[in-house]
Amino acid sequence: MDAVRDGSEPAYITLFERHRAALYGYALRMTRQPEVADDVFQETFLRVHRARATWAAHHGSFKSWLFRICTNTLRDRARLNARRPEVLGDTWEPYVHPGHADRLSLERALAQLPEHLRDAFLLAAMQGMDHNEIAEALDISPDNARARVSRARGRLRELLGEGA
Repeated sequence: MDAVRDGSEPAYITLFERHRAALYGYALRMTRQPEVADDVFQETFLRVHRARATWAAHHGSFKSWLFRICTNTLRDRARLNARRPEVLGDTWEPYVHPGHADRLSLERALAQLPEHLRDAFLLAAMQGMDHNEIAEALDISPDNARARVSRARGRLRELLGEGA
């Protein structure tokens, strides 16, 4: 990221390629709509480019910073849509191979979680972030991050019928 801050286009492309799948997956799971996830993904990388001069490695990891920008982009979009709803069509339901019913159940359970629990859970489970990184990405305390992940796991167990 230091090279990107200094204007290196190849470094920007490298960061983009390295984090593309994880970031898009996070945006898709948060929005459940591929078109919206595409927009959020692109806006996130535009914001990274615009904010490159403010990057400072001593504030945490690039991955936490990137996911914080994405989370803020998702929140900004939600606020905008609350004021001016978009017609987005039917809720997207992924195609599920008959052998993948558990995955569809998990996706539906994730959709039922409050956003603040879902984003913490996805950063932990899908991105492998620890509580400190989640705290940085969501601008919350590490204790709050730990609690959100724990509550999300408990709620998912309930929703999936696995008990408490």
